This record gives sequence, structure tokens and C-alpha cells, in this order.
Amino acid sequence: MKRPRALVLGAFLLSSGAAGQTPPPGGEKSAVADVTDLVNSLLGGLLGGGDVTGERLQEEVAEAGGLPFRESVPVAFLGPEELGAYLRELFDDEYPVALARADERLLQAFDLLPPGTDLRALRARVLEENVAGFYDERPGKRRLYAVSQDRSFSPMNQIVLVHELRHAQQDQYQTLDGFLGEDVSDFDDRRLAWTSLLEGDATLVMERFVRRRLGSLGVALEGAAEDAPAAALGAPGLFDVPGAPPVVRDQLVQPYLAGLPFARALWARGGAQALREAWGRPPQSTEQILHPEKFFSRERPRVVAPAVGAPPGARLVSEGVVGEMLLRTLVEDAGEAATEGWGGDGWRLWDVGGRTALAWRSEWDVAADAGEFHAALRARFARYGVPASRGGWEVFPGGSGRGFAVRRAGDAVDLVSADDGALLGRMVGE
Repeated sequence: MKRPRALVLGAFLLSSGAAGQTPPPGGEKSAVADVTDLVNSLLGGLLGGGDVTGERLQEEVAEAGGLPFRESVPVAFLGPEELGAYLRELFDDEYPVALARADERLLQAFDLLPPGTDLRALRARVLEENVAGFYDERPGKRRLYAVSQDRSFSPMNQIVLVHELRHAQQDQYQTLDGFLGEDVSDFDDRRLAWTSLLEGDATLVMERFVRRRLGSLGVALEGAAEDAPAAALGAPGLFDVPGAPPVVRDQLVQPYLAGLPFARALWARGGAQALREAWGRPPQSTEQILHPEKFFSRERPRVVAPAVGAPPGARLVSEGVVGEMLLRTLVEDAGEAATEGWGGDGWRLWDVGGRTALAWRSEWDVAADAGEFHAALRARFARYGVPASRGGWEVFPGGSGRGFAVRRAGDAVDLVSADDGALLGRMVGE
């Protein structure tokens, strides 16, 4: 089944929602409109707009990114209502209900999504409220849009379109659609690493575009922080996503936050060519995104299989890798310290007569790293009560009949969960 890659991979996000959103009834301006007005006011006299065209922006993206376009890219605008219709068509085509339900089961099994959450509706709403522009990479589409009611080359729209033009350029050199197999979940470490590369690269080019434009106008940049343009413009990712669980927020936002420093590290090492080469030979894990030196040394993640096998009568629903980025989300406040030293992991999710069972194993560089992560994982599940000891496992009760079992073995940590107590008991060997 297909996944909604076009908007997730190619979107430009803005705090509080899509840029240029129609003000709510009663004439009160939305927070999004306020952000857009602020950017346009601050940069209107510097970035101009009257003489800007899609062709000119394309030339500037080529200059800022150090790479020519292979063909011209159509530029278009969508109003907020049109974005909603486009998203509905995209989700119907690429994120069917069955696939969303599988992702729901996975995230609930990791205790990352509240029971009863309609993930498909939630993701559609979050995208509709936060996408300011996007590049549709699907064959037969390959078109980019700024989401804007006024449909002009305002400073905000120029920035959005620059970001999306870089995605279009990436697609001309390395076809984006289908680069990863369709069985790789949007919440899989491999897809997050790929997305982080693309979004970090596009945000870096956006940043370089702004700096070059201001420099050409004689605006002094000496002493300005390297990330000043991105920060000043409310760079993608610098916002909360109201009403979205942390895992949904982080899956959407972290590729921008982590991807930009990674792209800067590539540029510092080898300029435009280093980024270009990375499109065809991308990071293999978010560990490489978060720690670029591991990408440069090509430290490969371990291939890890769960230590617990399928229960009798089980049907495999999905399998994949969580990775360091979303493990930070899982252990919450323990964050970076508890997840450094990740070596690899693997999950398998099964349907067992309508019930859901998960087995997951993570392996760490050294036993001390495993111990630190194990402590953080236990602390997360301790909110549900005191665990029971069963055959080397600590079994924590969970909400809605779910249970979680955790154990450490040397440099590895295992997690098993099920939404049925008897099923969990069979998996841990009761």
C-alpha cells in the first residue's frame, strides 16, 4: 500500500498553520496570518516581490544550492480551501484507512498514541493546518505550490517556493517517489532519515537564498549567526502542533530541526557536491542525521530482529526500525542522554485473532548504554504502576487492557506489548 510521501516529504511548515490562511469569521486575523504579515512586513523592502517570477526564483535556487535545474519547474498557488481538497485526494490515493489503522496499532503498541485516536484524520488535519507549501513528487504530478490566499510573490511566498523548488531539483537528480519501499512506514527510522536529508537540504538552500538576497542588497551580515535567516523566518519545525501527540509532532517536525544541522555539516565538508551525492547515497539511520560524524564514517546500523517470536496464530502486520530520533520521543525527558549509543533495533507487529502483539529489540554500542536506555524505558512505563516480575521480565499494566513487558540482556533491551493480558503472558513465557 502507498504512503503519503508527497506532502510529508515535500512540505514547508510554518508555525500555527499554513501561510496565508483565510481569516476566521468575524474579521479577526488568524495567528497564521499574523506570522505571514510579520514576515512580509520585515522583509518586504528587502526581498521585493514586484519583479519576482517563478523563473527568477528558479535561477536563484540554482545559485544558492550550487546545482543547475535539468528542466523548468511549474510554480503555482493554492488557497487554503484548495489545499484541503488536495489533501483529501492525496490521502484517499496514498493513505487508505487500512494502512492508517496499521500505523495506529503500531504506535499504540509502543504507548505513543492514545487509544481511539483516528490517526488518518489527525495527520490530515495537522498537515492542512501547518503546510505553507509543498512539492508533489508523484509521477504525472511533479508540481509545486505555495499555499496563499493572495497568490503573489510576497516575501513569505518566495521563501516557501524556494524551499519547494529545491525539492523539485532533488527529484530531477534522484527520483523521490518510491525511493524507499512501500513497506517502510512513515514512522520507520529509514524513512525519517531520508526525509531529514531532503528537508534539511531544502531548508539550507532557503537559508542561503535569503542570505544571498540580503547580501546583494548591501544588508550587513557580518557577525550574524549562520542560522539567523532560518530562525528569523520561523524556520520549519520551530513550533508546536496543538492537539497532536508528541510522536505525530516529531515525525513531522524533527526532520527539519535535525536535518538542517546535518545539511550544514555536509555543506561544510564538501559543498553542493556533498549534498548532491547524499541524495543518491543517503543516511541509513537517524543516528547518522543526529551525529553526522557517523554518516561520514559510514557507521552502519545493526540489523536487529526481535528476540521474541510470533505468538501462535499470528499474522504479521508490519515490521521495521524505530531508530534514535523516535526513541527520544519514546523516553520523553530522558531524551538525548538515554538514546545515544543506539546500535540498531527491530520491531514486528502481529494480529492475533483481532488482538495486537508487538515484539521489539534494541541493541546498544556498550552495555552501559543499554542500561541507561533500559532505565529510561522503565521510567516511562512506571506511570502505570509497579511492575510484576515474570521470568526475567518486568510487566507493567497499561491502559485499556494493554500491558508492557521490559527486560535487559547485556547490550540489548527487549520490549513486548499486547492489548490482551493472556496474550502478553504467553509472549513472556508464563
